[in-house]
Amino acid sequence: MTMGSAYGSSAPNRRFVSGGLGSIPEGAHLVSMQAKAEYESIPFHVYHPSPHDAITILRSRKNPHEWLVCGWYVDTLREGGAVKGLVYRSVSSGPDKEVVLLELKKHDKEATARFEP
Repeated sequence: MTMGSAYGSSAPNRRFVSGGLGSIPEGAHLVSMQAKAEYESIPFHVYHPSPHDAITILRSRKNPHEWLVCGWYVDTLREGGAVKGLVYRSVSSGPDKEVVLLELKKHDKEATARFEP
């Protein structure tokens, strides 16, 4: 089982999280669309631990060396038909953070990473 599939991201019949913030799985967090607007629309991905499990990283529009590590995509939070945010599983372990920072530094030598939105 891949890390993403434990949260339903690879399920054949996709469902959207519709129960509000209380429906976000344990170990996951929400990146609101308002917060996401502060970052470039095209994310950088680090594939870890396999090519099928991409960690999403967003670059700040204001500071090109500031990056937000969202984590592994889980689902989309919708309320009343509108997308309110994207749900990601956090990158919380030391070894996972090291892999992300190593790959990010290859892409941007002056990069600073935030692991919480």
